[in-house]
Amino acid sequence: MRRRPAAAVTLEEPPDADTVIELRAVGRTFDSDPPVHALRDVDLTVRRGEHLSIVGPSGSGKSTLLNTLGLLDQPTSGSYWLDGVLTNALGDLERTALRGSRIGFVFQSFHLLPYRTVDENVMLAETYRAPRPGRERRTRAERARETLARVGLGHRLGFLPGRLSGGERQRVAIARALMGEPALLLCDEPTGNLDSENTESVLALFDELQSQGMTLLVITHDDSVSRRASRRVRIRDGRLSQESA
Repeated sequence: MRRRPAAAVTLEEPPDADTVIELRAVGRTFDSDPPVHALRDVDLTVRRGEHLSIVGPSGSGKSTLLNTLGLLDQPTSGSYWLDGVLTNALGDLERTALRGSRIGFVFQSFHLLPYRTVDENVMLAETYRAPRPGRERRTRAERARETLARVGLGHRLGFLPGRLSGGERQRVAIARALMGEPALLLCDEPTGNLDSENTESVLALFDELQSQGMTLLVITHDDSVSRRASRRVRIRDGRLSQESA
C-alpha cells in the first residue's frame, strides 16, 4: 500500500509552553472523484487547563478532526503542534509514542473488558506502553487504585464492569485514560450512551478534572453537553467557527 505523504513541513515559530493543541491552516482532502475536502484551513488553539467542546452535525468533519487531533490521521496541509511537538513529519512509531504519552482517549463505548475487574481494566492502559521514569510496572496496581479514587470509584475496586452503572463504567474508562498522566483528554461523544443522570455525573467529573488542571477536548453533537465547556467551537463543512459557551 502506497503511503500518503504528510503535509509539507515549514520552519515555524512553535507555540508557547501553555499551548497543548495548535492547528495552523490545517486541511484534509480525501482522494476521490470529486475530492472530498473534510477539513478546510482549520485554525485552533487549546490552552493548558482549558475545557473545549467541538459541536457539529453528522458529516461536518468531526470524525476527521478527531482522527487528526488523536494522531490517527495526518493533515494534507497546514501544521499540527501537540504539546510543543510539530507532528507533521513524525514517522509512524514516533506518532504512536507521542499519542500514547500525551493523549488519553474517552469514547462513547466504554471498551472495558467484561471479565476483568475495574482496577485491571485501568491497569491495561499501560500494557503496551513503555513505563515513564518513576512509574514502573510494579506500581501499576497502586496507581490504578489512586486513579479510580480520583474519579470517585475507590469503593468499586474488584468489581466487574457488568455490576456498574453506565456512568460508573464511563468513569472507569476515564480513569484508564488518566493513567498515563496525559497532556490532553480527548473525548468522542463521551455521554452518547448515558441517560441524563449519568451524563450529569460524567460532566461533573469533567468540571472537577478541569479544576485540577486537566485539558479536555470534547467532541459532541449534544448542545447541552457542549455548554458545560469553558469554550466551544462549531464545525460545519470542514470549517471551524467560534461560539460563546
